Amino acid sequence: MAKFIFPLLLIAISGFAQEAKYTPGKFHNYSYADGTVPQGDYQYSVYVPKDYDPQKSYPLVFWLHGGRGRDHPDSGKRNMVSERLWDNRRSTDAGYSRNVPNYIGYILVSPVKPVLRWNAAIFARLIKHVKGNVSVDENRIYVTGFSMGGQGTWRVGCGNDGSYKIAAMMPLGAWGCREVGRGKTRETFKTLKTAVWNLHCPLDRVSRISEQMPLFQAHLDFGGYGRFTMIPGRGHISRPPGNDREFFSMRMAWMLSQTYETPFNYVLKVNDGKIEKVSSGARPFTGDTNGYGFYELGTVVKITAPKSKGDKLFIKWASDKGKFADANSHSTSYTMPGGDVTISAVYGKQPFKLNIVGGKSKPDVPKPGEIVVVTASSDKFFYWKTDSKLIDIAIPTARSFKFAMPSGDVTLIVQEK
Repeated sequence: MAKFIFPLLLIAISGFAQEAKYTPGKFHNYSYADGTVPQGDYQYSVYVPKDYDPQKSYPLVFWLHGGRGRDHPDSGKRNMVSERLWDNRRSTDAGYSRNVPNYIGYILVSPVKPVLRWNAAIFARLIKHVKGNVSVDENRIYVTGFSMGGQGTWRVGCGNDGSYKIAAMMPLGAWGCREVGRGKTRETFKTLKTAVWNLHCPLDRVSRISEQMPLFQAHLDFGGYGRFTMIPGRGHISRPPGNDREFFSMRMAWMLSQTYETPFNYVLKVNDGKIEKVSSGARPFTGDTNGYGFYELGTVVKITAPKSKGDKLFIKWASDKGKFADANSHSTSYTMPGGDVTISAVYGKQPFKLNIVGGKSKPDVPKPGEIVVVTASSDKFFYWKTDSKLIDIAIPTARSFKFAMPSGDVTLIVQEK
């Protein structure tokens, strides 16, 4: 009888392991209760796309929750973006774009922690555990989170032991960033190969922006690539006014366009025109609306604009950097520069107003298409803000920046400390 026990035990173990695997199109929990996660590691839920193919390698997105401890992996799915991260319908999947050939969905992992702060060493074990269950593209790992999860995003980035690669991270309203240990030289600052899009409400009294800014600025000062968005609102749980759906999809798409140890994919926005196709360049990611995309330095895209806008004829394309094959043609090619950029189709010769509150511009009265340099004049300068969708301010805390004047009125306001 004893000789049958060992085979039966193997069958039982095999069945247990199989039960612990993912279920495509649904969440699956890994927990202490079912023994699928060792005590001391992070419990987590995993969501695998419905069309998951284990022969392919998939992007991996981590959502780090805020607040204090949570004891069950189900609670990791409670987040401020909720179902937008779930691939229930591919066409509404956050970050999805019909303009990306061979688009592949991402695996979503939502870990939970029983303590206050996230830990980079435990996060490293979490990645190893996930990789043992699903097929992961190790160069396309992404991390985002809110509040304590925003701080955790920085913690796992700055505390990386070299066993994992974070292609991009998006801290939201990060709390207590003065506590994040970080390198003090370019060689020891560990996020420089990671694209960072930081979002924070400047009036947040819980997660103070004064603690966040030095960390983000150090990332830039040491040579890292990043963007910073000031979230409208008056508190910690802030929401942009109106529908943030499209903007959230853009942020997710930006994150998913990045690949570790390759050139960064920078933001390209197009005013009064669209991106027709990518003529050359590696890993291009054109947004679902064709009005934006993410491309590395030197990528060539074909752009088009209507021949007229109302009763105004197309005059030329304008940008503060990059190169047009023929700026005077409404249909031409554009070569991507090394940095975020907005290009504008210019219509007519009528002047548009540039109104600056708390600063000055050169030239004072720019014509559409002219390169404008704006500089804050206030000694209490904090950041630039604008309601114009024609201007993209990647680093609003920069005292001076430049852009090409679009065919539209623009108001820029200096927000003081």
